[in-house]
Amino acid sequence: MSILELFNSIQTSALARFIGSLNHLYCAFMELVHITGMLMLLSSLLLTSLNLLGLGLSNVPIQVLKQSTFRLFWWGLGLLILSGLFIFIPAASSYYPNDFFWAKFILIGLGLLTYLTLYRTVTNAVKPDKWLANITGVLVLSLWLGVAFAGRFIGFF
Repeated sequence: MSILELFNSIQTSALARFIGSLNHLYCAFMELVHITGMLMLLSSLLLTSLNLLGLGLSNVPIQVLKQSTFRLFWWGLGLLILSGLFIFIPAASSYYPNDFFWAKFILIGLGLLTYLTLYRTVTNAVKPDKWLANITGVLVLSLWLGVAFAGRFIGFF
């Protein structure tokens, strides 16, 4: 089964038909949940990345800041995944030819890989190397802002 066939079967499933039959306010609500999730995730990363770059909350140790924003990141990601699925399912085949859709998934994968490896290493260090901290802050922000912009452009192309 090809990916296009998989997307077509998702879109023609009973769940997709049910979601598609819901009031137009359902879609608006899912979009709001999706945006809320992205704001939660990005605010968590923005606070810690600015700290890593020496541009914000520099009097707060990075470990404390990361621990304070840890749940915000994961709750935001959870909202993004859940709402994203409910947005995707009723229109799955229309996403297949969209390059921004695929770019978003590549950036999500890279963002999660960076978050779980490099970001975790740097934010757990008592005194992280300044050069590595700067690179990590820029990389994490770039990847996740890329996810947000790719997601925004999906609707235009």
